[in-house]
Amino acid sequence: LRRGTVQVPGADGSTRTVRARAYPISVDVESVEKLAAAEEVSAHCRALESAYLGEGRQLIVRVDRTDPSKNIVRGFRAFGILLDQHPELRGHVTFLASLMPSRTDVPEYADYLAQVGAVVAEVNARHHMEGWQPIDMRLQEDMTFAIAAYQLADVLVVNAVNDGMNLVAKEAVLVNSRDGVLLLSENTGAHEELGAQAITVHPFDLQQQADAMYEALTMDPAERKARLAGAADVVRANDVQRWLDNQLEDLEAVSRR
Repeated sequence: LRRGTVQVPGADGSTRTVRARAYPISVDVESVEKLAAAEEVSAHCRALESAYLGEGRQLIVRVDRTDPSKNIVRGFRAFGILLDQHPELRGHVTFLASLMPSRTDVPEYADYLAQVGAVVAEVNARHHMEGWQPIDMRLQEDMTFAIAAYQLADVLVVNAVNDGMNLVAKEAVLVNSRDGVLLLSENTGAHEELGAQAITVHPFDLQQQADAMYEALTMDPAERKARLAGAADVVRANDVQRWLDNQLEDLEAVSRR
């Protein structure tokens, strides 16, 4: 955990030492895993498996608010580049996006949502095949669907421009059942904890993101399994209870000084 000290000047000309420490927030592991076992989640899984998996097919997933900082447009553009450069993936890999409309009363956010829709339409028009659509974008706020998508993802995309933490990454690695690979932006707080188990993506580099998708889709099964297990272990060892306990312990230690 990051920590340090700062010298703060007082109004009377004195200085005092302030100790600062970062406490990366986490998820409630027990609650996430309990939700993953719910029948509603299982029903979503059955529907998604029928639609997108089997016979060697693979699924790329993202779950986000439609906030410009989440970098959704570039993620879809990178997927389009992937299909341009690897046409053998057409018909075999689908990008499922569960997106929660955010602040649509703000013009910049409404415009961004329109951009997202436009790039989805463009990629789908360019690569569509009979019986297969490259991107399935769903505008909804449904946690049970999101958990089902996490479970079935072969690749989870988190390519945010900037994100203080990103709990999607932490939730997904807890419940994934397909040895999914996490693509994680270097500009997320979660990267500090999960970067060693993820494939790092650079949020403004479309080609690098496309290459990362291909690397994840073709990764050796043993490496996929090891990466996911390592990421899940990190989250379980640093859950929301540990996050709270660390703060309370430090407050108690300070109070004794």
